[in-house]
Amino acid sequence: MSFEQICSSNLQVVKTCAKICDVKYLGGRNLLIVFEDGLQREVALHTNWVGFTEPLNSDEFLSLVAIDSVSKTLSWPNGIELDSEVLRGYETPIGGEFFSVISETTVGLQQS
Repeated sequence: MSFEQICSSNLQVVKTCAKICDVKYLGGRNLLIVFEDGLQREVALHTNWVGFTEPLNSDEFLSLVAIDSVSKTLSWPNGIELDSEVLRGYETPIGGEFFSVISETTVGLQQS
């Protein structure tokens, strides 16, 4: 199933899927996430991760963040990926809140 098919099968109707084009580790618990639609969000990840995602409680591990080239979401070396739809605000996280939005700005539309 293609990325576009997965997005179109969402129950919530959105114009496009959230795709991340840049991420910067800002130190501590904070990341700056840039979406292809121009939205920039600084988020602070909480320390309530358990199970497979428990390494995200470590600032050192958090600093290893990258963008998955296929799904265009945040990923880490052990296979953890965070849903870009949730990070963008299109979807509500299942199982509680795992991050807080510190700030957000829009810098103009970009082509995907």
